[in-house]
Amino acid sequence: MSIFEVDKKTCRGDGKCVEICPVGILRMNEKERVPEFIPGGEELCINCGHCFAFCPPGSIRLAGMGSADALRLDHSQLPGAVQLELLLKGRRSIRTYKDDPVSRETIEKLLDMARYAPSGTNRQPVNWAVLSGRERVREIGGLVVAWMEGLLNSASPMAVSLRFDRLVEAWKNNEDRICRGAPCLAIAYGLKDDFLAAQSCLLAGTYLELAAFGMGLGACWAGYVNMAINESPAAKKFAGLSPRAAAGAVMMLGYPKYRYSRIPSRKPVKVLWR
Repeated sequence: MSIFEVDKKTCRGDGKCVEICPVGILRMNEKERVPEFIPGGEELCINCGHCFAFCPPGSIRLAGMGSADALRLDHSQLPGAVQLELLLKGRRSIRTYKDDPVSRETIEKLLDMARYAPSGTNRQPVNWAVLSGRERVREIGGLVVAWMEGLLNSASPMAVSLRFDRLVEAWKNNEDRICRGAPCLAIAYGLKDDFLAAQSCLLAGTYLELAAFGMGLGACWAGYVNMAINESPAAKKFAGLSPRAAAGAVMMLGYPKYRYSRIPSRKPVKVLWR
């Protein structure tokens, strides 16, 4: 199959796909009134699926994308402005969890939603590693604490500034302020030399966090784990990442022990209008 094919019988010839193509590689064949690549377009196509998504009759086929595999988007089922505002304002970082484990099926569903996060030039560079079970999560927490102790012993300005001493002391008193007793950690990572991977991991992590909320889970960004994986060979190896990889987002996941009832206020928005 060619990377781009058009069903000439169903194509409406409205040129919509040409107009919305983000890299400008489509044009209308004036004779047949169907879209086609400009010269060299096949090499420039990023296979983002815009032309496929915006074609109401489904006349376009892309490599790996056929109408039989596509989920038909029912706009009436999408949340409105009120629901989205409540979701975005009502989201809270959850640091206290029930003992219930998070099933593999649930994690797979979350990751399936997170893979739809945007990425530059549709590179989709995000990979995932999942640490499942409180004991395994606690093990990496111990490696994070060991990394922190090493920095404190070397008088690292970062360790002093972030008060790693308090986190280490809490750990020694059997209080986990690293992973908060979460039953699961999801790690988004990419290759170190991919300059778009870090941002893509952050976007995927954000999608994961919001998706978790919708599935009744609590989530919290595990920043200390993220730093340790990228700086401590022991933590990176335990997480299953190769030396060539870099973590871009780490998320604690679990069922919330408590349900919150209010939305705290935030600082006023600071805007520079030009």
